[in-house]
Amino acid sequence: MFDLIKHLVKNYIQHTVSDNGNITVTHNLDLEDVSSVDALPDNLTVGGWLDLEGSSITALPDNLTVGGSLDLE
Repeated sequence: MFDLIKHLVKNYIQHTVSDNGNITVTHNLDLEDVSSVDALPDNLTVGGWLDLEGSSITALPDNLTVGGSLDLE
């Protein structure tokens, strides 16, 4: 399973994790062509756009919030 926090840290993507484990990405999240992305955590918030084109995601998580555009294809 894809480890989003590990990906965020490795790629120096600014984010926070709340006490209850909810992840907030401060700006954009570009996961285009990251084929290892098969799922995202529930309650994920992305402040800017979210690009999932070319990923292996087949369903969006519960309570996903995206401040900008959402690119699926």
